[in-house]
Amino acid sequence: MKWNSLQSFVDFLETKNELIRIKEEVSPVLEIAEIADRVSKKRGPALLFEKVKGSEFPLLINLYGSYQRMSWALGYEDMEEAAQKLQAILKTQPPDSFWEKLKMIPKAAQIAKSLPK
Repeated sequence: MKWNSLQSFVDFLETKNELIRIKEEVSPVLEIAEIADRVSKKRGPALLFEKVKGSEFPLLINLYGSYQRMSWALGYEDMEEAAQKLQAILKTQPPDSFWEKLKMIPKAAQIAKSLPK
């Protein structure tokens, strides 16, 4: 899984029933916080408030609020898979021979892809 935009990730979460769209107008003063607090304490889905009173912009809350959604955001099916790949990269020892240096090229490319853009 690779996301080319936030919208594509939001669409994906919607297909997985991990996003609720709230179409009613809500107040940004305490009302949104109360709703988000109740949902996140129950380990609920992400919330997309489409009409925020006094704002022309929607508000997305709790997008990365579960291990599953965080895993998907990072491009993995589960967090354990991401942890194993990271651990393999971090445990890499400096190469001793020319052949070992050549074998390091794919790992170096993988590290380069993971740097912030």
